[in-house]
Amino acid sequence: MNILKNSFLGRALAKDRRLGLFFVAFASIQLLAQLVTADVTPFFLYGMYSDVLHPEPTYVRVACHVDGEPLVQEDMPRYAGELFFSTLYRFEQLDANGNEELFKPFLDKRFGWLSESTRSDLAARMSYEPEQRPALEGWVHRYLVRVLGEPIGTVTIDRELYRYEEQRPVMITRTNLMTVSR
Repeated sequence: MNILKNSFLGRALAKDRRLGLFFVAFASIQLLAQLVTADVTPFFLYGMYSDVLHPEPTYVRVACHVDGEPLVQEDMPRYAGELFFSTLYRFEQLDANGNEELFKPFLDKRFGWLSESTRSDLAARMSYEPEQRPALEGWVHRYLVRVLGEPIGTVTIDRELYRYEEQRPVMITRTNLMTVSR
């Protein structure tokens, strides 16, 4: 019994030679890419799993308290928690970088073929401005009321800075990022 003849590749070659040759070429390119440690779609194995992880001296955590009680992502429905906490981490990064957005350099690099006025307009629409903080605070409160399904008085968002000592996180500082009271 011929193993190749009964395999997927053998059947593909027998039914449609061009399709079979496509699969052979695809597999060969993927194998070559893995050997030279290149990242190639749809497989990114080398870059995703083979780089050395270097510990950071400090780690940032965004903490949320609702009416004095801690709220963590696991307390919320999956996608609601992901959206809420990713928004908080984005806000924390903006605060740490002095509200400096990176959309303009990205648009200039990737969409340089657009006119300057179009790129500037896109950057302005996509960027967070400190004047928009009341709108963000209102969204935080409304979103939590809707997701948690209960009235909320105060929401506090803090940036906590940690370092690891003897494989345990130790908080260095806590800074308030936002307090919303309704």
